[in-house]
Amino acid sequence: MNHRIRNALPITVAALMVGACSVDKMLEVPDPDVSRPPDVINAAGLPTVLAGAIGDFQVAYAGTGGNTGIEGLVNMQGLFTDEFTFTETFPTRVQVDRRAIDRNNSSMLTIYFVTQRARQSAFRAESAYAALAPTDSLYSEALSLEGYSFILLAESYCSGVPITKLDAAGKVVPGQPLTTQQLLDSAIDRFTRARTVATSTGSDFLLNLARVGQARATIFKSSTAASLAAAAALVANVPDDYEYIVFSSGNTDRQNNGVFELQWLEGRWSQSNNEGTNGMPFRNGDPRTPFHDFGPRTAFDGSRNLVVTLKYPSRDASTVLASGLEARLIQAEAALAAGNYATPTTGTLAILNNLRAAAGLAALTPAATTAAQQDQLFRERAFWLYLTGHRLGDLRRLSRSVANGGYGRNSESVFPTGTYTGRGGGVFGPDVNFPIPIEEANANPNAPACLDRNP
Repeated sequence: MNHRIRNALPITVAALMVGACSVDKMLEVPDPDVSRPPDVINAAGLPTVLAGAIGDFQVAYAGTGGNTGIEGLVNMQGLFTDEFTFTETFPTRVQVDRRAIDRNNSSMLTIYFVTQRARQSAFRAESAYAALAPTDSLYSEALSLEGYSFILLAESYCSGVPITKLDAAGKVVPGQPLTTQQLLDSAIDRFTRARTVATSTGSDFLLNLARVGQARATIFKSSTAASLAAAAALVANVPDDYEYIVFSSGNTDRQNNGVFELQWLEGRWSQSNNEGTNGMPFRNGDPRTPFHDFGPRTAFDGSRNLVVTLKYPSRDASTVLASGLEARLIQAEAALAAGNYATPTTGTLAILNNLRAAAGLAALTPAATTAAQQDQLFRERAFWLYLTGHRLGDLRRLSRSVANGGYGRNSESVFPTGTYTGRGGGVFGPDVNFPIPIEEANANPNAPACLDRNP
């Protein structure tokens, strides 16, 4: 435990430094009290560069508060899937909730570029460690953050996301579009290297971060029995109580938890319940998705109930990125794919019921058919991983054809569908991922549009 806490300290410190340690801001401000390029182009400056990368990742992942107004992917994926429902007036965000997103969408432009910035910041950090301190354990953390940035792009967006970089002189080099599979290969490469560094430096905490990340990329790339078995092997030694936490803080707007800001303080969206026919009953009293109902007409639009999640009840509420819980769920899915649903101790049902027992939940009733067993597994994933940026990837895996490594479900049987009861009415659209904003095409001739919109 002491080892784990010691390794976690840079994360905690970095989170507290987010507002001051954005790498872009370091390169812009003239204040002599703020680190400038000459101050960080050496081994002593590496923690500052990594702190900037962690801060940029927190913005893209968990969002921000106050006047900064950045949603973060946890919010936007929640709105796009069945975790949140729209209770405000912004037309750009209602497109997300309705699964009908125009490429010319300012809200989606912001979230796209902050996610790309998080990736670039992590790349800058890991490149600096590779050059100046390749035997430092924090090199592994920088690699894993870059890996997770690739995962978030792969799970959230259509195929064809360009990976633009800065050259040594700081000039933007327009990137070539990468397929979803290539984005995941990039993630797996970073996690593989992160595992090597963590092993050589004796950091079990960061080794587990890379293990869970690589397993997640592996199963999104393909959910075949072989891929799931490989992923399960990666996480077999991750402890049940392991967590890598992305911290938020009440210190500055940029450090605030974005879910708390946009739900509790602004009433922009409510916790969903059976949204669009296929949605999960996230307001059924399950302790994994706690909520508070503020009552009638308390949302931003003045006409709907505001129901807020108690999972993120404050500005400094943290967000779990990787965990032993996720490792066990991956093992449960691998057991199901191998035909070991009911095997004692190591079977899918046993793993799921062990997790439930530890949380004081009643055991699941055995499911009789393969389809019902899959439904049971993904329902458990939906509740355990609620509002942690996993739900969109799961719905896409369910919607993908078996030939392409998915579960072969029709997307309209897993995503919210049918009559849309949110602002403006109508029907849900067909989107199963986010489009690349039109501004990217305007600035990058290599990436005119998505290569495809397949799950």
